[in-house]
Amino acid sequence: MLRTLILSTILELICFVQSQNFETYQDYRKHNNDSLLWGAYRPHTYFSVKPRYVDKSPFILGLMWMDSYSNNGIEGLRHFVEPHEQGLEHYGWQTYDPRIGGVETIVDKKNNLNLTVSLAKSKDGANWVTRVSGKAMDPKRKSTGSIFLYLNQQTTKDDQKSMLHLTPNELKGKMTFKGVSSELGKYNVDVIDKKGKYYRSRGKDKPYSKLVDASQTRHVSFRVPEDNYWKAHDLVKTLISESLTDLLHNYDVAKVTKNEFPDFYSIRDMFNFNEGNFHIIQKTFDTSGSDGEFEIEIIYNSIESKQKIKPAETNALITQSLLEIDRKFNKHFQLSESQKDKTEFVKSTLANLLGGIGYFYGNQRVDRITTVDEKHFDEIKLSHGDEDGPYSLFTSVPSRSQFPRGFYWDEGFHLLQIMEYDYDLAFEIISSWFNMIDEKGWVAREVILGEEARTRVPDEFITQNPNIANPPTILLAFSEMLQRASNSYKLVGELGDSGADKDSDTLEYNHKFLIEYSREIYPKLVKHFDWFVNSQRGFTEEYEGLIEENAISDKVHLNEIFAWVGRTNSHCLPSGLDDYPRSKPCDVTELHVDALSWVGVMARSLKQIATILDEDADILKYEEVENNVIENLELLHWSEKDQCFCDVVVDEYGEGISYDCHEGYVSLLPFALKLVPKESKAIASVLKLISDKSKLFSPYGLLSLSKQDKYFGQDENYWRGPIWLNINYLCLDALRYYFPEIHGTSNNNKASVLSKTAKTTYTQLSQNLIKNVYDNWKATGYCYENYSPVDGRGTGAKQFTGWTSLIVNIINWN
Repeated sequence: MLRTLILSTILELICFVQSQNFETYQDYRKHNNDSLLWGAYRPHTYFSVKPRYVDKSPFILGLMWMDSYSNNGIEGLRHFVEPHEQGLEHYGWQTYDPRIGGVETIVDKKNNLNLTVSLAKSKDGANWVTRVSGKAMDPKRKSTGSIFLYLNQQTTKDDQKSMLHLTPNELKGKMTFKGVSSELGKYNVDVIDKKGKYYRSRGKDKPYSKLVDASQTRHVSFRVPEDNYWKAHDLVKTLISESLTDLLHNYDVAKVTKNEFPDFYSIRDMFNFNEGNFHIIQKTFDTSGSDGEFEIEIIYNSIESKQKIKPAETNALITQSLLEIDRKFNKHFQLSESQKDKTEFVKSTLANLLGGIGYFYGNQRVDRITTVDEKHFDEIKLSHGDEDGPYSLFTSVPSRSQFPRGFYWDEGFHLLQIMEYDYDLAFEIISSWFNMIDEKGWVAREVILGEEARTRVPDEFITQNPNIANPPTILLAFSEMLQRASNSYKLVGELGDSGADKDSDTLEYNHKFLIEYSREIYPKLVKHFDWFVNSQRGFTEEYEGLIEENAISDKVHLNEIFAWVGRTNSHCLPSGLDDYPRSKPCDVTELHVDALSWVGVMARSLKQIATILDEDADILKYEEVENNVIENLELLHWSEKDQCFCDVVVDEYGEGISYDCHEGYVSLLPFALKLVPKESKAIASVLKLISDKSKLFSPYGLLSLSKQDKYFGQDENYWRGPIWLNINYLCLDALRYYFPEIHGTSNNNKASVLSKTAKTTYTQLSQNLIKNVYDNWKATGYCYENYSPVDGRGTGAKQFTGWTSLIVNIINWN
C-alpha cells in the first residue's frame, strides 16, 4: 500500500514536470510576476483592486456604499475596514487566491445591505473582472444600495502620459473608460449594469430635480494630487456636503420628503471640474421589495493582452476561477473524515489570510538619532523621525481592521500557513521582506509605508528605530521552507530539476531555481544576521568576571548572549511578547532566553541556505553559532531549581546570576523552536509544564503565562494569560518533532511513558485549540487575536486571520 502511494505521488509529480516546465529561471519569474500583478492589495479597504510593483502610475479601483434613504445616510458610508463599525455584522472572504480571484461577502445591517464582491482574472493575469452584487437584508424595509466606485489613474509631476478618460458610449447602462499608464500601457475599463432598478423619487417636478437625481448614474471627475486617491471617502462626503449646502441656500427645501433623500445624497459637479485622473461613479439602487437585487460589473482589459475578457464571458470566468481555487485547496489540504465538517471554516480562514495580502509603497519614518539604552528604561520616545525611502513591501497583515500593515514578528507565522497552500507565493513575500533590509542589515518591526498606511497607525508606533529588533520569524519560516524543499527534492530525485506546478510549487521541486532564488537574497540575510547579533548582544564584562570567579561555567559562549534592546520597565515590545513579565526593574546585565533562541533560529536558517549554495565556510560558521546557542541555553538559561528556561541577570552582589523565571511562552521557546537536543533531560520537564492543568494547559489551549505566576492576568494582561495561536502552533509542531510517533513515523513499538504523555498532550491540545477557535467562529463569524484563559472567548482584534489562521495547519495535521 505504501509503495503504491509513493509510486502514485512520483507519477503525479512527473505529470507536473512534463506539463509545467519552465525553460529558464527568468521564464518562471515572469510567470510568477504576471500571475500576481493584480489583486485585492489594499486590505484596509473593504474592497479595492490595484497592481503590484507598479509604483509611479498604477490604476486603482475602489468601492464604497451607503443607504441614501436613511436620515444620516452619509454617516453610514463604508470604505476603510474599521475596528468598531456600527451596524456591520460581518465581512470577509469566502474564498480567495491572489493569483486567481475570489468572493467576499459583507453583511451590513445598518445599511440594510448584503453585498457580494467577486474578482476573477484572465489566465495571463493581465485582465480582470469585478462583480458587485447586492440585495436588502430586509426587503420590507425601505432602503437603497447607493454604490460608489472610484477609478484612479495615478500620475506624477514628471508623468505627462498617464491619463484616464470617459469615452462616449451609446449603450444604456454601460460606461467605458480609456486609460494610459506609463507602466501598465493602454487599457479599457467598462462599468456595466447587469441587474437592478434605480431609485426614483416623487420629486421630479422640483426646481432642483435636474441637479440631483438618484435615478441616473452620477459621475464626477477631477484631478487629485499625487497619491491622494485613498481620500476617496472624504472626497465623496465633501461633494455631497457642498451640494446639500448649495441646495439649502438656494432652494426652498422645507417640504422635502424622505423619499427625496437619495436625490439629495447624490454627488454632482458644482464647480465644473476639468476631467482628471480620478473618477467617481455613483449608482443608487432601490433595494426594497422582491425585485431589489442589483449587480454591477467592472471589466479591466489591457490593450496588449491577447486574453481579453468579454462581458458575455464573465459568468464562466468567475465560475471557473472558483473551481480552480477549490482544486488548488483540495490538492494542498486533505482534511480527514473527522475534520470534514470544518471545510467551510478552513477555506474561509485561509481565504482571509490570503485576502489580507497587501502591496504597500512609500516612505517610512525612521529615527536614527535617538539611542536606546538604560536611560530609556522608563519610556522610549522616538521624536526625531525622518522620511526614509521609498520602499515597497508585499506582505500579509495580521488584521485588516486593526493592524493593516506589515509586522516582521507576525509575518513569519503567516508564511508557515501560506507555504502550505502556495509555496512560491510565500517565497515572493519573503523576498519582499528581505528587500526591506537596509545597508546595515536592519529591518523595521512595523513597516508603515506612505501617508495612507500611516492614517491607520497610532502616532506612537509610526516612527521606527534601527537599534530595535523583533523576533526574526521570517527566518523561521524560511528554514521550514528550505527543509521542505530538501525533502521534496529527495523524493523525486533528478525530477526536481525540471519544475512542478507552475502556479504554486515550482521552487519547492526545482532545485536549480531554488538555488538562483536563494543566491539573490543571501547577501541581505548575512547582513541582517550580523546586524541582529551585534545590536542585541548582551553586556559581556560582568559575565567574564563570573567565569573567572567560577560563578558560572567556563563553557559559556560569551559571543552568544543576548538581550532585547528597547525594553522598558513595563514592556518588551521588541520581543513581540509585549507585557510578558521580565526582571524588575530593568537591568543592563539581564539576558533574555527568547532573544538567544531566535539567534539560534537565524543561524540554523543561514546554515541551510549556505548548504544549498555550497558556501562551505559559512556552513561551518553558522553551525558553530547554532551549537553555541544550544549549549548556552542549557549552561546559562536552564534553572535546575525551577526546571525551566529563564531570563538571567547578574545578582545584586555581582557574585553570581539570578534566574528570572516565569513559566509560560518565553520559557517554552527553546523547546518550541526545536533548539533543545532530543536527548536532553529538559524535554521531560518542558512536557510536564505543557501538560500541567494547574499552570499552562487549559480546555482552550496553552496559556501565555502560568496561572500560578504572580503576574497572571495582571495590568494590561496581553501576554499574561491569554491564549495565542502562534506559540501553541510552535509547541504542537515541536511535539511532532521530538516525538515522531505522534504522527506515526516512529519505528518504536514500545513507546515510553514520556512518549505516551506527549501523544496524549498533543492530541488533547490540538483538539482543544480546534474546538475553541471553531466554536468562536461559528458563534461570531470571526477568528480572534487571542482567546480568554477563563472561558475561551475570542478577545483582542477580531477578523484576526494573521497567525490565528495557523489553526488550518493544525486541523490538517489531525
